[in-house]
Amino acid sequence: MRSCLSPPFRISSCAATAAILAVLLAIVPQTARADSGTTPALFALGGGHVPDEIDLGVGAQGWSYKETAGDGDLASLLSGHLRTLSYWGPVILGADISYMASYSGRYTGSIISTGQPVSMNMAETVFQSAGHLGLLVLNSPYDSLGVWISYGYHQQIWMTPAQNGGYEENYQIPYLGGAFYNQNPLPGTNWSFFEEGGYRSAIAPAMTIVPGAGQNLPSGNFNLGNTWNLHALLGVRYLLTPHVGLYLSGNYSYWAFTQSTNTLTSSGGTFNEPSSITIYGGAETGITIEF
Repeated sequence: MRSCLSPPFRISSCAATAAILAVLLAIVPQTARADSGTTPALFALGGGHVPDEIDLGVGAQGWSYKETAGDGDLASLLSGHLRTLSYWGPVILGADISYMASYSGRYTGSIISTGQPVSMNMAETVFQSAGHLGLLVLNSPYDSLGVWISYGYHQQIWMTPAQNGGYEENYQIPYLGGAFYNQNPLPGTNWSFFEEGGYRSAIAPAMTIVPGAGQNLPSGNFNLGNTWNLHALLGVRYLLTPHVGLYLSGNYSYWAFTQSTNTLTSSGGTFNEPSSITIYGGAETGITIEF
């Protein structure tokens, strides 16, 4: 095979080769040709590739619950969280699962049967899971923005000690939601920021009440009215290698539950579930794996 230096093709072949190289250099972004040794894996190909992501984290949350009837509680919880995100071209597939459990908590309210003011220890657990389907709508060397819809399940279980006239409230909240997930690197470094925010709307939300032994309270399901959620987080990530990093994030979640659409009865009378607000927020740290 002739080289571009052998006659009689020397001039025409070299010119064609130079023209092809010029076109390729014009097409390939400058960031893709740069040394990616200190560039986060997310942007190592100049925005042309967003890697799959696995996040595994632990954290601490502050919890607040308040009913319009006046009852409420405060608690501190420990949390564990697993997230996976997979990019199939512009399509995003993902999942989240988390669990929180209180290590301290206090209920302040009144004994339902007598109205007598009471304050006692309480416990709270929260389980959440969701699947995501979305699109990568922006992918540049400095910004990667994805949006998705989610189908998920939120469960929070509130418990007071049986020896203090306790009972359990078990909220079961299937939902549909939408969210954005944005990532912003600091060019030339291993640091990046990420932000997320979204809205959830419940599907047939319910709360099951389980009274303690001997309690003059109803047992059964309250059908909750309109239930919705706003949530957000802000975080920073540092890649130790192009594929393994550490992250730290802060989060906030606001759930609003309207009054139950049905009532339950017991020998003590007729009961409904009043409107309530659940708020929690805190910090999480963990490991990110990109591949």
